[in-house]
Amino acid sequence: GEDPALRAAQLARLGPRVGDLVWDIGCAGGAFAVEAARFGAAVIAVDTDPAACARTEAAARRHGVPLQTVPGRAPHVLENLPEPDVVRIAAGGVPVVTACTDRRPERIVAHASTRDEAEAIGTALADGGYAVESLLLQTVGLDPHDWSERERSVVFLLAGRRSDGAP
Repeated sequence: GEDPALRAAQLARLGPRVGDLVWDIGCAGGAFAVEAARFGAAVIAVDTDPAACARTEAAARRHGVPLQTVPGRAPHVLENLPEPDVVRIAAGGVPVVTACTDRRPERIVAHASTRDEAEAIGTALADGGYAVESLLLQTVGLDPHDWSERERSVVFLLAGRRSDGAP
């Protein structure tokens, strides 16, 4: 969830900026939410775990950025939130993806750890009217002393851009 390479790829595809409302669903430690807020976007960070919301608030204070946290389980907790421009989905799978496509944000990113899950999310995005980009991101941590492999992370990244011609 907190892989910096994945976060950078998500931010690059979402492009949060001043005037955007970002939903970060499954905010965990708040790293993504804080980065999005640093770009000047308004951020609503959602997590089922109140401790994750507290960590996200603490991270925002450390970095001097405003954001709002909402404890609760998606998709139900999303119903009363204002309309998003861009959405990052880190938890909840297809039901959350579908709830988000129904709200018609410009861009959505989600990720998956298995190909089957990635295909299901990609299909949900496409069915919701989004042009889908699918990537397999692999990061390999290396020991700087002997360049041996420390750890390897593989994740599927799904990025949806609304394809109805709206700006």
